[in-house]
Amino acid sequence: MGEPIIIKETDGWINVLDYGVCNTEKENVSYRVQEIINAAPEDSIIYFPRGKYLFTSGIEINKRLTLCGDTYFRSNNPNHKDFYSGATQFSGKFDEKEIENGTMESFIIITVKGVKHCIKSISFQSNNCNTNSYSAPPANGKPGFHHEITFKSEHKGKCISAIICENAPEGSGHYENVDFGGFGEIALKMSNNSTVNDITVFSCNHGISAGENSIITNGKTWGCDYGMEISTGTFINGMRVEEVGKIAINNVGKGSNFITNITIDQCGYCGFKFDSISNTQILGNVSRCGQYYFNFSYDDYLKLDEKVEEAYYLLYGNSIEASNITIPNDNTDNWEDKGKENHTVYLIKAFETKNVLLRCTIDATDMVLESEKGNLIYNNKGQTVIFHDGEISSINGIGVSEEDYGDKIKIKKGDMYINSNNKELKMYSPQIGDILTTTKVTSDEVASSYGGEWEKIGKKVEFENTVHYHKMIDK
Repeated sequence: MGEPIIIKETDGWINVLDYGVCNTEKENVSYRVQEIINAAPEDSIIYFPRGKYLFTSGIEINKRLTLCGDTYFRSNNPNHKDFYSGATQFSGKFDEKEIENGTMESFIIITVKGVKHCIKSISFQSNNCNTNSYSAPPANGKPGFHHEITFKSEHKGKCISAIICENAPEGSGHYENVDFGGFGEIALKMSNNSTVNDITVFSCNHGISAGENSIITNGKTWGCDYGMEISTGTFINGMRVEEVGKIAINNVGKGSNFITNITIDQCGYCGFKFDSISNTQILGNVSRCGQYYFNFSYDDYLKLDEKVEEAYYLLYGNSIEASNITIPNDNTDNWEDKGKENHTVYLIKAFETKNVLLRCTIDATDMVLESEKGNLIYNNKGQTVIFHDGEISSINGIGVSEEDYGDKIKIKKGDMYINSNNKELKMYSPQIGDILTTTKVTSDEVASSYGGEWEKIGKKVEFENTVHYHKMIDK
């Protein structure tokens, strides 16, 4: 360590290079940076010019401060020569001597002690965790990720995190123009009422954990085991959560979330998990979930003695109330290399739904809802369908049931009948030569719904969705 820190006359801007901090990644800067923080007047801006700052132990922010780096350029390829070009980088690594002695301990680069703070234009990187991903599926009949994420760490049980805010109800944070990669535990754990803009997280065990009433805009998490954890009142806009080993977004709060312009893609388990939420709005693509069981039909999945309950649904939870969900995509993964029928999952599973509006493009008879209690209104542009206790009870205002409830339409063994003057008139069923327009991909899927034999005669992309044409060839 150098001489004790005495902050010079400043307008609130403190350049760490003026106080002996190394930016060539050749020595641990943790202790010197901590001394600067301790000596800095409250509300100072501590400036880290471009370079690599090595942290083999953590620092604490215990007063209102801004940590600011230089604007950076970073390519999307970690192996590219310009990947860290122009960046202010905080490198989290274990001390080499401690590794040799086996005495290294888990640490956090920055721990925030319940104070308001700002961190901007800094790249946080670590070698504590890396991911190997591939698209070669495992053998049929065995659970396994289609796009597997295998985290490797040389240090068993010892993890490095980037930023963790303690005393979450206190001290909101602001994060702008930041990115994180390679952390064995969590990249960013925010306090309540925090804001994030322009963030990238890749190859971390846990990506982002948001406190209550936080705002997260414009960013991406990819190649992480868990993408994001959110709480009550979280606002998300313009985020991509992709190539997630397990759960993309885990809602641990009570709802009141507004999630728009989001893309969730390639999840080992579900795309959105919750316990009991209400007053939540979700708009965006939620696709290719349940990849852990992509080799299994839903019936085969149910027969498993041990299974991951949340792994066959786009959205999974206990109770959802007074919420609107719009998913422009369908519920089929459409992997090109699969070599068999596409993997289809349920849109929603919840023990109870109450006053939920769901919009999607799939047929109402497809895997829409699995629920024991409550009601849900489903709209697929062509039909408005009401589900009651998990079953279709109304189509375009016409009551439908398998029981004799006096409904206008009655279902018997898959055929629909019109109740008229106590007579059951069978509704029109497909005839040989009829052409069906549907989102169902294979003719076998069509036959399971409508009977007979079908052949696929074409397909067309309409409004970013693929429509398939099937012709009945035999009854």
